[in-house]
Amino acid sequence: MAAKKANKFLDCFLMWRGIYGDTFQFRIKTRPVIFTCEPEALRVITQDVVNIVKVDHLPNRALFGQRITGVYSILTGGGQEWSIKRKIMSSFFAKQNMHTIFRASVPLMDRLLETKVKPMVGRRNVLDIHEIYTIIFSAPPGVLGMECPMGVDRPEEIGRRVNVFLDVIPSQLGNLSRVWGAQASKKKSETIDLVVEMRMMGKKMVDEKRAEIGDWDVMPEDDLLANLIHANDSAGLGDEEVIDDIMTVYLVMDNMSKQLGSLFIYLINHKEIMDKMVTEIRENPITDFKSLNKLKYTEMVIWESLRMAPVLLRGTRWVNKPMYVGKYWIPADCQFQYSQYVLHRIPEYWSNPREFIPERFEKGIPSVDNFTFFPFLAGARTCLGKHVAMVAMKMTLAMLLTNYDLTPVPTPKKPTIVQTMAVTRLKGGPFYMFEPTYRVKERYLSTTKNEE
Repeated sequence: MAAKKANKFLDCFLMWRGIYGDTFQFRIKTRPVIFTCEPEALRVITQDVVNIVKVDHLPNRALFGQRITGVYSILTGGGQEWSIKRKIMSSFFAKQNMHTIFRASVPLMDRLLETKVKPMVGRRNVLDIHEIYTIIFSAPPGVLGMECPMGVDRPEEIGRRVNVFLDVIPSQLGNLSRVWGAQASKKKSETIDLVVEMRMMGKKMVDEKRAEIGDWDVMPEDDLLANLIHANDSAGLGDEEVIDDIMTVYLVMDNMSKQLGSLFIYLINHKEIMDKMVTEIRENPITDFKSLNKLKYTEMVIWESLRMAPVLLRGTRWVNKPMYVGKYWIPADCQFQYSQYVLHRIPEYWSNPREFIPERFEKGIPSVDNFTFFPFLAGARTCLGKHVAMVAMKMTLAMLLTNYDLTPVPTPKKPTIVQTMAVTRLKGGPFYMFEPTYRVKERYLSTTKNEE
């Protein structure tokens, strides 16, 4: 099947969980590590950000010594400064502010459809869905106050750079010559140059925004960059940390393109789900923010893709002091690991866990308090942008499926969801044929007339 890709590493944890229970110990070389998927333990791990902390060597904090997201970013940070920033930014990302972000994004979606998607379909009507969504999701920061030289006019360039970073980040931990061969030194140098250029672009954005802020009396609700500057200033941090957050935003936006790419890989083998979702979208046109609420089945399909292929597959935490984690007494300096991949495939929580069944969310998603489903994490580290992500994914699905009929196209190498390391990646598509709906309507009318 197109969507199946054995993930031997995480499947081992799933197998061990079946043998040893929800919590067990294993070793990485000589270091003991505790793995858990026990809800009570996960509750403590995700809620206690003082005694249970992220590891210091997260690979996306730097790339070949060049800073990417740093140690205080709203996504990968920790400590008091991070807590202050998160508290301030939570109002921008709050559910009640989504109508403001929606209002700013609608004209952008129309513009992207006309200036990016339509010309691409005109040149070749078989397109990589992941590539399309990479372009689409690289643009929204530009209408939320993060204007940059590329902005909404060349989002494909931002998307290209972000994908280079994400492809290279895992490689920096291994033997580069083994991965890239004779091109290792050149590719490393080119990647470093891209990081430096992106950070210089970020510095220019911050300088220009600070000049704007000087003339304001009130902070705009829809200006993401202005709010990031305010949050970092309030935490006693500087412009480099604001640039860390800019880099983080672009990395996170790319997560949504991967999520919808995964969704369309699953739909290759589920035409009935695709048809049902398309019907719902076309019968409920998006006219305002509230109209998104009518896309119930579409939301169920998104949730199921988040269960099967969450962008974040696993996490690691350190316990700073001896304490109870769930029912277990854990010594200091102990490493914990958990996995959304494993948690979302436990048969006690999910019937037919390896099957793509959107209807399992017909009555809503499980309560976060259950700690059996957390594609956006949970507790104190719940993803700030989860509401933005759900609104954006519904909007962009509606945008494409209202204007185009999509048909999966067989390729020599089937599109694959690669679920290794810590982040889901896609290989080989998925490729779909795009046919504008007005052509479909014309063809249908012509056929009907001929039959008469």
